Amino acid sequence: MSFSADVFVHQTDRTIQAIFDYAARIGREQQLDELVRLNADFARDLAGADRASLWLIDKAHNELWTRVAHGVDPIRIPLGQGLVGACIREDKVLLANDAAHESRLLRQVDSHSGYHTEQVLCVPLRTEGKVIGALQLLNKPSGFTETDAALMGLLAHFSASAIESELLRQEADSARLVKLEVSLARDVQARLLPQCPPQVEGIDCVGFCRPAHSIGGDYYDLLPLSDGRFALTLGDVSGKGVPAAVMMASIQTLLRSLLTRDLKSLPKVMADLNHALYLSSTAERYSTLFCGVVSADRTQFSYINAGHVPPFLLHPDGRVDRLEGGGPPVAMMPEWKFEEIVVGFQPGDTLVVVSDGIPESSNHEGDFWEEKEVERTLLAHLDAPLSQLPELLCAGADRFAAGAEQYDDMTVAALRVR
Repeated sequence: MSFSADVFVHQTDRTIQAIFDYAARIGREQQLDELVRLNADFARDLAGADRASLWLIDKAHNELWTRVAHGVDPIRIPLGQGLVGACIREDKVLLANDAAHESRLLRQVDSHSGYHTEQVLCVPLRTEGKVIGALQLLNKPSGFTETDAALMGLLAHFSASAIESELLRQEADSARLVKLEVSLARDVQARLLPQCPPQVEGIDCVGFCRPAHSIGGDYYDLLPLSDGRFALTLGDVSGKGVPAAVMMASIQTLLRSLLTRDLKSLPKVMADLNHALYLSSTAERYSTLFCGVVSADRTQFSYINAGHVPPFLLHPDGRVDRLEGGGPPVAMMPEWKFEEIVVGFQPGDTLVVVSDGIPESSNHEGDFWEEKEVERTLLAHLDAPLSQLPELLCAGADRFAAGAEQYDDMTVAALRVR
């Protein structure tokens, strides 16, 4: 299926607007019922649907019931019936853009409510390896897409985890609550990071993130752009746990949307990102961020460093440049004007960006490994395949730590010009 540029821009604008509208409210909300409703509203508006509902399994009565349902009173149906029942039973996303010919649609619900269902998207609600219900979206005039399904999968996971948290609180099981929070944060992080390096002409790239025992908010992206350029980002959100993971998810989604539009000004991208995050976060929640773009001819690299560990630019002859930056982390100063810096690239040049979990890995005495040791390790392996660099850096940090517990993620994103 192909889309015009206007449709793509419209969808991107809708995505950004939905994030702006809901990120702050979801981050502040403490009441579970309101949080679940906000997630349903977020799903509806993000996908451009008319209605959304959250269905849960009632094992005691062998039924499905709506925890949230836009436009109608609570609904109960026999377990396994309807498209939503099939989604839960089969544990898979179901998409029907021609509901009139969908035999599994439970038409008595429409008959009772007076609503006319034309398109349906159902996504399972999963938590701790089990399906507890489904998120259902109704009626999108242009039809639901696989992109909608992927975005709804992430929101469905948040909703399922929030509902499961309530059940755990009711059981007064604090140990399981902690486990759930860590599991949720890790899952959000893993879902958003690239699953494998993209194949890009003229560039080799690699990304790696090893979470610590306490989840932080490291993130990276390796993103080919439509005009032949290539973007690399790496950041580290302050704090740990679900709040950091939620902010990470917001940054990742919004920054990717901004970069994949008609990117003419990297400072404007960072300014828009910074302003949006400032409005939707609290004073203690911010993120260091390195964001750079390789030119289509692979001869230049434009970047902005917002308070991040200066990356290493390694040249084949053993010279090392550090890509400094003078700006603060994003979400700290809403009107900051970030400085774009341009450096030249030559064949064989290697850019390595790390999170502070690597140079700040510590031993039992509390000493840090430090950035000079990171540089020394990289120089000792100038001829190593790019794919091996994350493992080499983490191994060096681990040897220094000598078994001491670490409290920060270790993340590496790197590229090499061919």
